[in-house]
Amino acid sequence: MSSAPAQPFGSARSTVTLRTLSVRLALVLVGYYVGGRLGLAIPQVGTQVSLFWAPSGVALAAVIAWGPWMASAVALAAVAVNIAAGASVAVATLIAAGDSGAALIAAHLLQRLGFSQLLDRRRDLALLIGVGALGGSLLAATNGVISLALGGPFSMTEIGRAWLVWWLGDALGVAVAAVPLLALSRQPGSMIRRGRRSATSALLALTVVGVSAAVFLAVPSAAVQLSAWLFVPPLLLAWLATRGGLFTTSATVLAVALVAATATAFGLGPFAQPQTTGALTLLWGYLCTLSAVGLLIAGYSGELADSAERWQTALEGADIGVADWDLRRGRGFRSHRWLALLGLAIDDDKDRFEDWLAAVHPDDQAELRRALQAPEPDGQGHFRRDIRIRCADGTWRWFACDASIAERNTQAVPTRLVVTIADVNARRAATERHRLSTHLFQNLHEGILIADAQLRVLDVNQAFCSLTGETRESLIGTVPALLGSQADEIAGSADSAERKAIWESLRERGAWAGEIVEPGDDGQPRALRVTIASVQRDDAPAYLTVVVSDVTEQHRQRAQLERQAHFDELTGLPNRTRLAQMLADALRSSDEEGFLLTLCYIDLDHFKEVNDQHGHAVGDRVLVEMAKRLRGGLRRGGKWVDAVARLSGDEFVLLMRSSSLDESRQAVERMLQLISQPYRIEGAAQPLELSASIGATVYPLDRADAETLLRHADHAMYGAKQGGRDGFLFFDTEQSRRSEARVLAVGRIQDALQQGELMLYYQPKVNMRTGRLLGVEALLRWIHPDHGVIGPSGFLPLIEHTILGATVGDWVLENGIAQLVRWLDSGLDLSMSINVSARHLQSPDFVPRLEQLLAPHRPQVAARLELEVLETAALADIDYTSSLMERCRARGVRFALDDFGTGYSNLTYLKQLPVDVLKIDRSFVHGMLADSENLAIVEGVVRLARTFDCLAVAEGVESAEQARKLLSVGCEIGQGIGIGAPMPAEEVPGWARHHRGILAGPRAVAL
Repeated sequence: MSSAPAQPFGSARSTVTLRTLSVRLALVLVGYYVGGRLGLAIPQVGTQVSLFWAPSGVALAAVIAWGPWMASAVALAAVAVNIAAGASVAVATLIAAGDSGAALIAAHLLQRLGFSQLLDRRRDLALLIGVGALGGSLLAATNGVISLALGGPFSMTEIGRAWLVWWLGDALGVAVAAVPLLALSRQPGSMIRRGRRSATSALLALTVVGVSAAVFLAVPSAAVQLSAWLFVPPLLLAWLATRGGLFTTSATVLAVALVAATATAFGLGPFAQPQTTGALTLLWGYLCTLSAVGLLIAGYSGELADSAERWQTALEGADIGVADWDLRRGRGFRSHRWLALLGLAIDDDKDRFEDWLAAVHPDDQAELRRALQAPEPDGQGHFRRDIRIRCADGTWRWFACDASIAERNTQAVPTRLVVTIADVNARRAATERHRLSTHLFQNLHEGILIADAQLRVLDVNQAFCSLTGETRESLIGTVPALLGSQADEIAGSADSAERKAIWESLRERGAWAGEIVEPGDDGQPRALRVTIASVQRDDAPAYLTVVVSDVTEQHRQRAQLERQAHFDELTGLPNRTRLAQMLADALRSSDEEGFLLTLCYIDLDHFKEVNDQHGHAVGDRVLVEMAKRLRGGLRRGGKWVDAVARLSGDEFVLLMRSSSLDESRQAVERMLQLISQPYRIEGAAQPLELSASIGATVYPLDRADAETLLRHADHAMYGAKQGGRDGFLFFDTEQSRRSEARVLAVGRIQDALQQGELMLYYQPKVNMRTGRLLGVEALLRWIHPDHGVIGPSGFLPLIEHTILGATVGDWVLENGIAQLVRWLDSGLDLSMSINVSARHLQSPDFVPRLEQLLAPHRPQVAARLELEVLETAALADIDYTSSLMERCRARGVRFALDDFGTGYSNLTYLKQLPVDVLKIDRSFVHGMLADSENLAIVEGVVRLARTFDCLAVAEGVESAEQARKLLSVGCEIGQGIGIGAPMPAEEVPGWARHHRGILAGPRAVAL
């Protein structure tokens, strides 16, 4: 146990309460008085000088333990004791002042000398005996004797003897009483209970006291016979001192002393003859011997225990566990740290050596056994290495194990083993990480350099040496070239902006990463990717780590890939990808600077024949030569240059600036002339004559996007080829605009068909003489969401010669027939005529489609259906048309020639056509009242109709006068605005019921 720290005399007592102080004063007062009365019971000189004065020990222990206030209780008790012994008040007061003052002075000196009341060191015992027992007692004895001498006559012989006895009695009292009281006051009760041997110690203490009581409490005659037993207590006390500690030993000595003193005071024991000075001296000597034996042995034992405890504390602090095994019994001691390291409980009972050995890893266990069993020259075995031990939680952990055979028997067999273990699991892991880091450091492909704060190289790996061409030994301790810039900066020299930026980044952010270019071993520049990081220590850079990799080859590969991605491998010209960027830049420049950009699409004429006749190698050389010519023919300005690119095969594109269309044409002609020059190619027997077709478009006259401009130039190039090749053609933007508008319009009509915007209107055909409704003509209308109702002339011409025209024709047929069926089913008996275009009529599937539409219905439907065909369409291919009409007529369908008289047919062709109706064109009907020629034509058509057994129908009848004239020439059937305008299907029945006729008054129409 360590000593308590020294404190100023009495300072630790200032915090006690008044009640505690009062209790302590009372205890000191009672203890001193009782001890004093006991001491005076066996006086050596007079009535006031005793050879055993226990109160001196009480006084010193109280002042040391509880502070100087206890001196007041000592003084008061001393006054009372001395008055009880017959001293005057003055003498008693003087003696009391000496006793209390001596205790105060001795306690103060002990405090100054670093005395510890724990008494766990021999030095403390020596100080207590030297200063307290001898020094303090000397002061008290001197003062007491002088006080007695002043109070009564003392001879010089009595004074000297009284002084000596007083001094020895006080010294014995301090030695016997102060030690146990100090120990008890410091740790009350704990000294008795400490250790596993407390029971044995208590038994020994009782035995010592019992033997002493047996001797000292016997009558003098019996005591003399038992006096030999006086030597037993010292022996037992020596044993007790080695096991029970200082308090138990000193308390036992105090108990024996009290027993001896009390017995002597009552006339018992071997020292019961008060008149015998020698007997009392023997009592004093006996008690001194007991005290000396106990204190010396207990002091040495305590010091040994303290030393062992310090070693134990040191081992605990060093995180080392200790085990000491008696191999003969198989059991031994294990320190608390040993148990804690292995995760074992304090009361773990598996303390046998074999239990621990079984927990050692099998790979380490065998080696440990061999090392401990191997004979040594000095008879000692030793094992020191890292081993794995299974802990209480089942995990294996690494421990540094140091096992030594401390003892062997005569046959050299180990009998005692001392083992220490220290947890090195973290160190092993750190070592493994360090080994891995070292391996990575040395085997990484990137070069790594570590420098100190002064930029001197501490270490480099092999990859760095390979990069720099230097050895590790030549680099250690030097400043590398990579960090030389900072060295120059430290020296005060200027540096490049790039290198300064590196170090500024390191200062601000602690790291920098980027690429630098330095000359390589061959003098050629090489690109290095460098990462520099600073390692901080105490907020200041302590190390620099530099990671370097050579990326020169990567740059070359990237540049090559970029060339392959943007340039043609054969000619070196920009490819299609690069052209897109060039064209975008050129268009932007044209908008900003206002020049014309001519985009030319070039294609060699008959280039395939060159490859076929001379081989692809010659063809490639031709393309290379052509690329050189085109590149050489480019014009350059102050900040611009014309451009050329190769798309694929023999197709090239030119981007040329110009200020006018004439300049553009001249530039194109010049390029065409360059291309047309003979090609003298290695591998060809004679110069090759080649020409090219060039298509061009001019931006912003052709204000399209880049992709569309390229397509326009391509279209123009094909136009040049169709025009005879070896020439150029500029794209016609106006014609393209009209074509695009037509395409858009056709697409809109397609949308109208799909979205249900097309609708059939019906115009009545009547007998103008009677007013009877004979039929209707189906007329197509477009119900446009923005423009309202649009007639067929507004959109049918756009689709007449397209496949959409036939699609719309099918839709008209299908819906017209469906409406005719609904009317016939409702009782409205009429016919329906439907216009059929020439393309629709001549389509191969017209007749099958018509038959498909009529098949579900009764024959009366086909008989009421009339197909109107323009005269020009019918006569275009009269044989095919005649055959088609016959097939339809076989189904009951009738035919009418629409706009008859406007074509150039003759009677022979008309005779071949199986038509049923001739419709007089509205232009003749409109002009017959004022123009005799138109009237003659009308009369001629009516007569032809009679001749060919056909009906004549007049179109465009708008007035009663026209109706009368038509009736006068024999045409009774008519249709027109004057009769009835085209109307939706739901209005036809109502119109039929209320129609009065163009000539007649109001009447009901017979249906």
